[in-house]
Amino acid sequence: MKKPLSEAEVRALAAKLGGVHPLIAPKKKGELGGMGEEELVKHLAANPNHVRRPLFDTGSQVLGGFTAETRAALEKQLK
Repeated sequence: MKKPLSEAEVRALAAKLGGVHPLIAPKKKGELGGMGEEELVKHLAANPNHVRRPLFDTGSQVLGGFTAETRAALEKQLK
């Protein structure tokens, strides 16, 4: 939050995730879900509290949130 993502960083993460929508914080999906990709990039860069947290970039993939799926994927990569 102290150092928000730049638009370029949002685009780079979105490219690894297959789009910007997976970067939206779960509580903001209803509010922001109708925005277009470029509009979302600018919005998320300007509003860091609307970005899903935590984000893990393992080099081969980006994982987000405190979910069982994220935890399992991280555990698999650590083995």
